[in-house]
Amino acid sequence: MSTSTYNQPDVQPRTADSPRRALLVALGLLFAAAIPPLAIVEGFKLVQAQFGYGGDLAVTYIGGGLLATIAIGLIGVAYNRVRPVTVHVPRWLPTVREGGWIVAGVVVSFVAAILIAVGMQLLDAIPPTNFITAAAAERPVLVYGFALFGVLFIVGPVEEYFFRGIVQGRLREQMGAVPAIAIVSVGFALGHVPSYLIGGSDLLSLGVFFALLSIAVGSVILGAIYERTQNLVVVIVIHSLFNAISVSLALVAVLGA
Repeated sequence: MSTSTYNQPDVQPRTADSPRRALLVALGLLFAAAIPPLAIVEGFKLVQAQFGYGGDLAVTYIGGGLLATIAIGLIGVAYNRVRPVTVHVPRWLPTVREGGWIVAGVVVSFVAAILIAVGMQLLDAIPPTNFITAAAAERPVLVYGFALFGVLFIVGPVEEYFFRGIVQGRLREQMGAVPAIAIVSVGFALGHVPSYLIGGSDLLSLGVFFALLSIAVGSVILGAIYERTQNLVVVIVIHSLFNAISVSLALVAVLGA
């Protein structure tokens, strides 16, 4: 099957483009994926308070978190309409070979996360609290149950489309795959800072540093596999499965406590 994409790479002339311009655009997109969604969550807190749910972080996570994630996807779609970027989706069902990449991606991601967690323990770093952990403190079944659905069908597809498809694709045009993966991975990690801010963690703590490092490493793995397979669906499945397994383990731990 020939490779098809959302947009062909020569849709627009690149004469006015440059690595600097691509970098500035990418930084703007990464900023737009972090700060405006945080504003949406904070705004949702104000709205829910008017309906008697003030201070209920579970409601904030479900409602505000969902709206914030959708906003990230819409930003990506809007940019792609204004300035098309090649997003590789040659097929919706992964091949057997791509299935191998999916398994390898999930395994390597967990190995990396475990190694970083071991490093945290060796340095006595306290695990930070993020948005979902704080929201699940009082109603774990509701929050983790919604999160399980969300990470499988909303978060994974939206974040991979935006970060790997749009931002990494935009940078790749002018800077190549390696710099694109590196820049996106740093931005992807920093984009999770608001989650730890909402969770009440000390953003300067060693725990948050290791958490962001783990996210960045996971992003590198996803970015590399995307470049290798040239299929966004592969990394969507890896991302979704990794998050779903993590959420399931968190729910089991809470229920077994």
